[in-house]
Amino acid sequence: MNRRHDPFTLALASLRSRLEQGLHPPGGPIVILDEARRLKLSTTPVREALGWLCGFGLVERGPTGGFLVPRRDPQGLRDLLAFRLHCLDAGLDRTGAVQGRDGFTPRAEAGPDPAALMAWLVRSTGNAALMDAFDRVASQLVAYRRAEARVFPDSDIEAQALADRFRDPVGPGLGEALAAYHQRRIEAAPHLIMAADADRRDAAEET
Repeated sequence: MNRRHDPFTLALASLRSRLEQGLHPPGGPIVILDEARRLKLSTTPVREALGWLCGFGLVERGPTGGFLVPRRDPQGLRDLLAFRLHCLDAGLDRTGAVQGRDGFTPRAEAGPDPAALMAWLVRSTGNAALMDAFDRVASQLVAYRRAEARVFPDSDIEAQALADRFRDPVGPGLGEALAAYHQRRIEAAPHLIMAADADRRDAAEET
C-alpha cells in the first residue's frame, strides 16, 4: 500500500498538525469517533495514531481511558524551552564550531525561520537519538510560534538576527545567541501561554 494513503499515516499527519497548531483545547478530550468521522476513517488508525502521539507529548491518556490534550503551565513551557536549548547545545558540541567551517551553513532558501534553522543544526549532527529528542520537544513548541509574535513585537527582527548568526562566520557566538533567544522565552512563559490561549479562542471564533 502506498504510505501516503495508509490510514494510520493519514490519521497521524492530520492529528499531529491539528495538535501542533493548538486546535484542540488543553485538558479537553479527543473523541476518537469524531476524529474518525472527520477523516473518513475507521477508529482503529485514529486510536493507533493517538497512541503514537502520546510519545511526542502532544497527547496523554486520560485517567479513565481515552485521550486528552495535555495542559501546559508556565513551568512546563520553561522545561520544554530549556530542553530544546540543551539539544541545540549538544548539536553545537557535536558539529564543532559551526560558524567557522566553510560550507557548513544553512542554505539561503532556509530563510530566517528560527525553528527551521534549529532543526537544521540538530540534523547536521547525524545523531539519530538527538534528532528524535529534538523533534519531540520541537513538536510541542509549534503551538507557541504565533504566540511569540503577540508577545514579542520585534520577533521578525529577532529571527533575522538569529539567522545572521547561523551564517556569519565572524559574528558573535551562535551558542550565546541561542541561549539569549531561549532565555527571553523562558522569562516570558506565562505571557506566551496566555497569548497561545488567545490565538486558540480567535481560531475557534473564526470557525
